[in-house]
Amino acid sequence: MKGLFRQAGKALKHLELVLILRIRDIYNILMAARREPPAFSSELEEFREIWERAGKRTDISDHLITLFIETLMQKPRLIVELGTRGGDSTFVLERAAKLCRAKFISVDIEDCAQVSKYPDWIFVQKDDIQFAREFKSWCRTHGLEPAIDLLFIDTSHEYNHTLQEIHSWFPWLAERGKVLFHDTNLKYFNFRNDHSMDIGWNNQRGVIRALEEYFGCQFNEKHNFTGVRKNWLIKHWPNCCGLTVLERWGRK
Repeated sequence: MKGLFRQAGKALKHLELVLILRIRDIYNILMAARREPPAFSSELEEFREIWERAGKRTDISDHLITLFIETLMQKPRLIVELGTRGGDSTFVLERAAKLCRAKFISVDIEDCAQVSKYPDWIFVQKDDIQFAREFKSWCRTHGLEPAIDLLFIDTSHEYNHTLQEIHSWFPWLAERGKVLFHDTNLKYFNFRNDHSMDIGWNNQRGVIRALEEYFGCQFNEKHNFTGVRKNWLIKHWPNCCGLTVLERWGRK
């Protein structure tokens, strides 16, 4: 009898997931709007490529242009990406790296070695916390200075892991380093700028809560905000799972 109840429970959960996904698809059809072209025609081929990539709705598609612009503004010599997955952020960062002639390192626990063909891209398949402990010696082996100009973090989205990443990777930031966190407004239902919806998960405010712990304050991740805390300029966008940019403007 217990086995029968377990099977019934699994069937109900499966049905619930199917219904939620169906509701999402119907909602997106009803809310679909024509995607507006850029307000101007960019002469950069890389910009046009990223704009086209952003046309495919994903959990980060709203932020691809922002990621590109923030990286170009930084003029980095060394870019480090924690979390690669399908390669959306890698696609953007490799184009920015090419324009800035930067070295680009991606770290993921899964094998993502085929995601990029950028000549100055190095993929490291390893837990990012473990790799942070080895980063200085690894850089020495590869002829690099362990000073990260731009750090992009999009990994587990869990509070404890994100807090470890902050304490493990921030010491390797350059004096004017910049950090971008994705999924700082992750919820079960996530909305993009075009009002389309996607299904996420409730991470108990993991990423933004870790940032609150680090800065010793509270953030309202449901709204746009800009502010300064502990010599960091902080910018946040709530749409598409949330993106938060930290830019160091003072000394460490």
